[in-house]
Amino acid sequence: MMFCLALSTPARSQGLDINLDTLSAKAKEKAEVTLEGSLLAQALQAAPANVKSAVANVSRVVVRHYEFATTGQYADSDLDAIRKQVSTWSRVINVKEEHESTEIYMLSQDGKPGGFLLISAEPKELTVVHVVGSVDLASLRAVVNSTIHYDLKSAGQ
Repeated sequence: MMFCLALSTPARSQGLDINLDTLSAKAKEKAEVTLEGSLLAQALQAAPANVKSAVANVSRVVVRHYEFATTGQYADSDLDAIRKQVSTWSRVINVKEEHESTEIYMLSQDGKPGGFLLISAEPKELTVVHVVGSVDLASLRAVVNSTIHYDLKSAGQ
């Protein structure tokens, strides 16, 4: 799976514990990426200037993507420990359809974005993305429109 990824990370104190080891063990395919510090800087070296400036205030990026052989290998309740950590954040998107859901939570610090969490769940696929740092919608648009793509299956091995 290809993800468009070029994000920067904020202060560690905002970091969440994204422990999905139990689900990881059940997955037929997985991509697990954690970028911070020098690894994040290295990943952004080839990024265009507009992407670098868009993610200048990001200190950590965590991506967990799992594909399962059959449905029912994880439950929505498996994500409760993560959701509990963002109980004081604003849930800005909550889309629930018959067989899939998407949630986005934003952390606000002093009226400015301090990070976000994305949870995207389908019957046989689960993606969790956590970004620590100052991220605004205009910055996210710059990243999405960039030409920087990372194959997380390759990066996560």
